[in-house]
Amino acid sequence: MRRSIAFISILILAVFAVTACAHTSQNTEATKPAAEATEAPAPAAEATEAPTPAAEAGNETTPAAEAAEAPTPAAEATEAPAPAAEKADATEETEMNETTGTFEAVYLGVLNYGAEETNKDNKDDFSYRFEIDGGERIFKVDNGTKNAEGKYDYTIQNSLKEGYAYTITVEDGKVVATQETEAAQAAFTPVVQGTPGEKTLANFLRTALEPVGTTLYIYGGGWDWQDEGSAVQARMFGVSPDWVRFFGSKDENYTFKAKDGNDALKDPATSYYPYGGYNEYYYAGLDCSGFVGWALYNTMETEELQEGYVGGATGFAKRLAAKGWGTWTQDIKAPDGQNGYEMKPGDIMSINGHVWVSLGTCEDGSVVIIHSTPSKSRAGARWRIRTGCKRCGRRKCWSFCLNKNAKGSVPLTQYQERSPQCCNRSSVNPSSRS
Repeated sequence: MRRSIAFISILILAVFAVTACAHTSQNTEATKPAAEATEAPAPAAEATEAPTPAAEAGNETTPAAEAAEAPTPAAEATEAPAPAAEKADATEETEMNETTGTFEAVYLGVLNYGAEETNKDNKDDFSYRFEIDGGERIFKVDNGTKNAEGKYDYTIQNSLKEGYAYTITVEDGKVVATQETEAAQAAFTPVVQGTPGEKTLANFLRTALEPVGTTLYIYGGGWDWQDEGSAVQARMFGVSPDWVRFFGSKDENYTFKAKDGNDALKDPATSYYPYGGYNEYYYAGLDCSGFVGWALYNTMETEELQEGYVGGATGFAKRLAAKGWGTWTQDIKAPDGQNGYEMKPGDIMSINGHVWVSLGTCEDGSVVIIHSTPSKSRAGARWRIRTGCKRCGRRKCWSFCLNKNAKGSVPLTQYQERSPQCCNRSSVNPSSRS
């Protein structure tokens, strides 16, 4: 079972850098030399000796065979039967390559998920597991069309979700079309709701609050399957039923990566972390950039399934500034309630590996933020403010953490006519806000 649960949560000045750990190790195999694989036939002179073990008996000759022209020993006359496992593999591969038709199926995931060889470098040749009529079948899946750069769009992979039912069309062992037949039904109505396409700061903040309490942190959640842009769920309005369904299927034992946050306990075969470099669980929740990208899409767009806003966390704010949505700066100070520095509601801050949205600064310098980040329990983590990087102490590495004594709130209606703004490792100067 997986441990810990993570919410898209409101925290008071709770920001820390999230560092992704690459999972690499070398997979080596050895083959036995042919000379060792079989034993040499026993000499004829040894035929009259005591009986030999069954494994050697087939290579012996009898006196009668020596008196006349010896017939070919049975073990040599025909090839040894293939092991049962090899027969099964060969039969399975033949069935996969020859299967054609339309089937009702449940998607079970990528074959050999979590294995070293199942990674982004060979994702074009993955095999996929489906349950059909109570049995498991293995198929290839069409990779879609290529763009000008020669990259596939993986249309079908971006629609497949583990445990969901589909009508699938198979041609010569390859799935070429799918239709979801068991859509997830969201049994959740957000306490605070935004209005898609209403481009005000108040609406942006209301929208950002919608997934609170019903969406889990998933590394790569909100990104597409191939880990290059926005998932379908991040380009739809409202809280995705897929997030609600996944949330409802987990408890306090859930963890997106390793039990208790201990990498020594990691198990790629059962983890939701994308060790292979692609996002098998793109649909199940949101990571930090997936969350901010989804909130922006729901604020700035009036139609679903248009180009999305999900992208790398570190450069997130700078990309938004390039759209003319605010002023980007790296002139940062840690709010302390005395230096006059504060973060305004709607400011978006990028630090190394993380991005989050400010809801405002309290009198004591604590900042109320909303973000998607992993934690070890439903209660989340609580920290004190630290002034500077824990590792190097340099100012450019400011890391803001929760002040347990902070209190206060920011009325959203006060900022009704403003648009979302952005910053990088800093706040936007109020005078520059539109």
